[in-house]
Amino acid sequence: MFRAWRAPKPASILIILLVTILIAALALAQRPLEIAAPPGDVPPMGTFVFHATRTLRAADIRIDPPVEGTVSVRGRQIEFTPHDPLRPGGVYRVTIEAFDDSGDRFSGAVKLRVDPLYETLWVYVKLDEERHRVDVYRGDVLVRSMIASGGRPGHETPEGVFRIQNRGYHFFSQKYQEGAYYWVRIFGNYLFHSVPVDIHGNVIKEEAEKLGCPASHGCVRLSFPDAQWFYETVPDGTLVVIDRT
Repeated sequence: MFRAWRAPKPASILIILLVTILIAALALAQRPLEIAAPPGDVPPMGTFVFHATRTLRAADIRIDPPVEGTVSVRGRQIEFTPHDPLRPGGVYRVTIEAFDDSGDRFSGAVKLRVDPLYETLWVYVKLDEERHRVDVYRGDVLVRSMIASGGRPGHETPEGVFRIQNRGYHFFSQKYQEGAYYWVRIFGNYLFHSVPVDIHGNVIKEEAEKLGCPASHGCVRLSFPDAQWFYETVPDGTLVVIDRT
């Protein structure tokens, strides 16, 4: 003889759900606090994120070989932003001291592996308050260092890691009544290009004199010789790291 199946009452479902949540919470509480390094090889510059198994209250990072940088804690993440590029192909030992909300402590080391890049060109754009520059590397060897101008206040050049997309010889913006030569696209409307020119192709002197300081609407300006060299030398797909710290 078979009995018809009856759905559990809502109160029973609620009890089962609460018990399941309680079991999961107890299992999580018993799990040790662990922190993992970013997966795979990281670029030479950028913000590197280490992931914890629980929400963190505080953390400290030491790197060997020594690297100066900024550490911040965001939930389950520890973010580290180096002040200068890491060595391509390098392996760094990262010692981490961290505490979660319950006071549990993590003390240990993980490895940070940097993309070797080998003979590949890559670009480091440094846009701090004192001076703007663009450095082109081949692996860990500096090929060319150039004075630049990134975005002025309110038009800041975005930070991050990008890949060069495409390029062109000349453009002119009706909106800003400025143009430039030898443009190379970072992404969207953000470009590397020469110092500004007017509608007739003449250099706008007062803008050219700002080279080295925040001056653009977000693009990265270079002198004419540097812009031409960049246009002719740095291929599409090249890694670009933009740092405003």
